[in-house]
Amino acid sequence: MSKSSVYSGKTLRKLKYGVIGVGIIGKHHVKCATEIPEINLVAVSDVNERALKEVKDQYGVKIYKDYHEMIEKENLEAVSICVPHFLHAPITLDVIKMGVHVLVEKPIALSVKEADEMINAAKKHGVKLGVVFQNRTNPLLLYIKDMITKGEVGDMLRAHLTYLCYRSQSYYQSASWRGKWKSEGGGVLINQAIHFIDIFQWLVGIRPLRLYSFASRLAHNIEVEDIAVAILEFENRALGSIQVSSIEVPQQTRIEIRGDKKAVIIEKNTAYIFSNDVPLKESILKLPMWKTPTYIEKKITLDDFHKEWGHKVVLQDFAKAVLNDRDPMVTGEEAEKSLEIVNAIILSSVKRKEVQFPISRDEYEEVLKHLSETKGVDLVRK
Repeated sequence: MSKSSVYSGKTLRKLKYGVIGVGIIGKHHVKCATEIPEINLVAVSDVNERALKEVKDQYGVKIYKDYHEMIEKENLEAVSICVPHFLHAPITLDVIKMGVHVLVEKPIALSVKEADEMINAAKKHGVKLGVVFQNRTNPLLLYIKDMITKGEVGDMLRAHLTYLCYRSQSYYQSASWRGKWKSEGGGVLINQAIHFIDIFQWLVGIRPLRLYSFASRLAHNIEVEDIAVAILEFENRALGSIQVSSIEVPQQTRIEIRGDKKAVIIEKNTAYIFSNDVPLKESILKLPMWKTPTYIEKKITLDDFHKEWGHKVVLQDFAKAVLNDRDPMVTGEEAEKSLEIVNAIILSSVKRKEVQFPISRDEYEEVLKHLSETKGVDLVRK
């Protein structure tokens, strides 16, 4: 394989690709893969024969019940892994040991200890490990990230995430692995909110120093949490908070990034940017009593950008990363950052204590084992 170019003359080199798990999200990977010029979707695998037949009938790809057999017989170079959470780590480790590149759906794993093992294995075997966080391809969020990276927001002072969604009990009854610690690894935090916890920490760009949280189960008949609140201190001493829930209407996703030069509020694919005439740290020391800085407001929406984003962009980037021997847009190390925040929130809530970063891998494994065995009894406060 050429490491310098994906082209050989005028012919585009295609990556021999497979998809492991063809449920709802796996079928979407299949659809995207068939539309990407750098990918040759050869085969898919799943233990569900009906799901396999549906994909075969629609896309004409080869089907396998055993992913080991699929990879070996078809000599695949890379795969998407789209299976329930608890299978992410074991299947990824299996595939990596076979020398195959892996793009795994979020979350990367149930715990940071598992994620560490996956990251280390990929390095040892010289393969790419990418994770799907498709919101990182959103052009509006990329615009805000670039602005923050360039220092236009100034010193970070405060950051806040609110993610409120709604899931009925029937959602958890739709698949046997949902709502259980052993198979899902958590509730709203690791399944729904992790998308925006990832965006939140990515935009802030500063690692958490410590965290204190509360998580609970208020409305669903499940083992895992359906509501959680955390307060954070970042390494630069800025403060932040995270509020998530799967029992809310109206639903809401809101991120606030407050710097001493600009404040950014993102909600409903719209960003409101407030630019101070003087940095706050400077104005606080100079302005007379009751005088506040003036600012200019700017509104930017997703509609201002005419650019494709989502899963297809992630898969194409991953294929190009393999073909050009570079890192994918979201590496295992990057994906682990949001998982560590999720694990820390659960750890703090169960232990009822402040948690420092990096969190203790072994301590969290003990907590996860306890939650699995007791079916999350500690989440119901007495």
